[in-house]
Amino acid sequence: MTFVWSGWGWATFPLVILWLMGGSAAGDHFFGNENLGGAVGGFASCLVLWFWGRHLNRYGNEHTMSAVPMHWWGASLLLFGVATAVLVELYPT
Repeated sequence: MTFVWSGWGWATFPLVILWLMGGSAAGDHFFGNENLGGAVGGFASCLVLWFWGRHLNRYGNEHTMSAVPMHWWGASLLLFGVATAVLVELYPT
């Protein structure tokens, strides 16, 4: 699998991973539940990607990862996270 990026698009996945790790680490400390911290970290990473991607693309430069602009990665990952949370609630183990 190859990743093709332009501009700051290369930072898309490292940002998501760092925010998820930070949220999981802080979740146990602040929320008493590392799963909730991961969800908060994931939500924060989506917001960062959306706003930072919109800010970078404001100047007319393309900042993409695999031909998808950074801000749309944030939106799509947020929708994926919401769908996953709904499925977990509907079909508990």
